[in-house]
Amino acid sequence: MSDFERELTDIGRKNTEKMAIILKRMNLKFDLIVSSPLVRAVQTAKIFHDVMGVQSEIITTNELIPGSDFKSLLNILFSFGVGNLLAVGHEPHLGEFLSWLVGLPKPVEFKKNSIACIEILMPVEAGGNLKWLIHPDMFSWFETI
Repeated sequence: MSDFERELTDIGRKNTEKMAIILKRMNLKFDLIVSSPLVRAVQTAKIFHDVMGVQSEIITTNELIPGSDFKSLLNILFSFGVGNLLAVGHEPHLGEFLSWLVGLPKPVEFKKNSIACIEILMPVEAGGNLKWLIHPDMFSWFETI
């Protein structure tokens, strides 16, 4: 099966649902979810959409496919003009994009079901501020949900 067709595993589905529940309990809200068109990313986005009650439809964009141009991705994300956007993609692309966006010299390790809050001040390289980064292992109670 190609990387484009690979689905989430049962463990991946369960862990994604747990993270969505954690974010909902933290009272985080998203105006829009944008996803890579790869199957497992769309499945991940759908779980967040359903668990968190996001009102808008999920939008897919090829700019979230690994290897796509960061400036093009930023322009697409910025063009939606929403306050809180969840972008669902793949590693190492998202970690590299995050580093590029906030001006870090090395890629951020963005493990599965990690989530970051970035305030975009200007739609340019190093035009954002990393507000926080959450990894599922940060929650000792994560496995009990």
